[in-house]
Amino acid sequence: AHANTVEEEVEEPFDPDIELPEDRPLKPLKLAIIGQPNAGKSTLVNALLGEERMLTGPEAGITRDAIANDWEWGGREIKLWDTAGIRRKGKVKEKLEKLSVTDALRAVKFAEVVVVLVDASFSIEKQDLTLCDLVAREGRALVLALSKWDLVEDKNAAMRKVEEIMEDILPNVRGLPIVTLSAKQGRGSDKLLKAVLE
Repeated sequence: AHANTVEEEVEEPFDPDIELPEDRPLKPLKLAIIGQPNAGKSTLVNALLGEERMLTGPEAGITRDAIANDWEWGGREIKLWDTAGIRRKGKVKEKLEKLSVTDALRAVKFAEVVVVLVDASFSIEKQDLTLCDLVAREGRALVLALSKWDLVEDKNAAMRKVEEIMEDILPNVRGLPIVTLSAKQGRGSDKLLKAVLE
């Protein structure tokens, strides 16, 4: 009879219309970064945090777990998850990769804003669109970030193509912010965080 005496703490959803008293700051914004392996997620996290917090390298799959990092930007506290890359189910053979996918999906459920990071030096793929759709269906704010933008030769054509694909295949995320990045060169991270906070 007394098994359920400890009540679980349920977090109230954030309502932007409620004015908080000045001595009661906003809770940290929960942000997750997801994407396919080697899209540059850990490089981006290092650029955002301003330090080499995450292991990076040319091999896909260095990051195996979702790792939480706390920091502040523009006076707002942010709790950031860098997640392991999500591959298509057919390619998820190893147990570790299956755990990584579960971890990333859990991060989406826990986050308020999700950045889907896409390698812009390749064409946007079906898997990237699936991730965007998942975030939208979970009711999270979505920002699409195009990494390795410095490697794209015709930037106008590349941006038009991405916008057309998003409009045709995912009309339910119409108007979503698209930010270009060069994480290695440290360009675009302020632009990305501005879009995240908006």
